[in-house]
Amino acid sequence: MSKPRALIRPATIADSEPIAPLLAQLGYPTDPEEIPARMRRLAEAPDAGVFVAEAAGRLVGLAAFQIFELIYRPRPQCRLTALVVDRDHRRQAVGTALLEAVERCARERDCFRLELTTRPQRPDALPFYVALGFAERPHRLVKLLADCPPRSRGMLD
Repeated sequence: MSKPRALIRPATIADSEPIAPLLAQLGYPTDPEEIPARMRRLAEAPDAGVFVAEAAGRLVGLAAFQIFELIYRPRPQCRLTALVVDRDHRRQAVGTALLEAVERCARERDCFRLELTTRPQRPDALPFYVALGFAERPHRLVKLLADCPPRSRGMLD
């Protein structure tokens, strides 16, 4: 018997606690007490959002995005800033459903493109995204800003 598909919905502040373990699985260990403030910032930003996937009463995935204007394009662009599915719920179309929710939102906002980055340490990610229509465009440069608090700087990605 197949498991029911997860419910995709906008995240709320009440989702903060179960988001921390998902971010840790993505490679970004986060103090659960920091998440409510981040969620509030995102909720107040008209150009950002977070969707969560809920199955059997618990969060099993999340997708975060930001929409921004580009000086060299007539329409905005959407960037997927995080996509993670709990390891026990992978390969059950949860990631695809989350990505579809972000894409719908991007289309509603008239974005011309949806982009993302992924680490080489995530070998399953690239084929997943390519299968969903993404094209690989290498080269990403990052510069850490000296005035960022050490805790915020983290890794170069």
